[in-house]
Amino acid sequence: MEVMFEVFETVTTYDSSTGEFVINTPCESAQKYWIGGAANHATHTIVFSQLIIDGGNQGVHAFIAQIRDENGDICPNIRIADCGHKIGLNGVDNGRIWFDNVRVPRENLLNSVADVSPDGKYLTAIKDPDQRFAAFLSPLTSGRVTIAASAVYSAKIGLATAIRYWLTRRAFSVTPNGPEVLILDYPSHQRRLLPH
Repeated sequence: MEVMFEVFETVTTYDSSTGEFVINTPCESAQKYWIGGAANHATHTIVFSQLIIDGGNQGVHAFIAQIRDENGDICPNIRIADCGHKIGLNGVDNGRIWFDNVRVPRENLLNSVADVSPDGKYLTAIKDPDQRFAAFLSPLTSGRVTIAASAVYSAKIGLATAIRYWLTRRAFSVTPNGPEVLILDYPSHQRRLLPH
């Protein structure tokens, strides 16, 4: 399980003197990447981060963090960059986010799996860190599976459409020897479409 935790480099600690979590991006590779709505419009985000309590790593937890104020200005100690043009879904302004010791209230921990008391005690009914990790990431995982399934479905529709079209389309209408062969009869098209 330690290997899976290393994927999340963002670190959050709890400051019991103020009752706040402190979210930090310790290095460039810890940036939050391809966050939907982050580049231009989102005011809040959910941050998956390592939770450190009294020097002990409790694993990945989720926090709500405000990234823009009501005027759309980026909040202090937050850096945001646009991910730029992508092949699909360009209506979503994906961005990258870095946190420089951003403070959020204790209540901003999404605590369905675990909680932190006001005095800084870590509380959870799930003692096994592997099971806790799976419980925290299950909502995120189902979304990723849905995206992959949608991509496969779209590819199937595209492939079926292409095969039907190439079964009716000819390169030229008439040649001196009669009608031209169907496009799908060309080996180059068969090699491109049929393996899929």
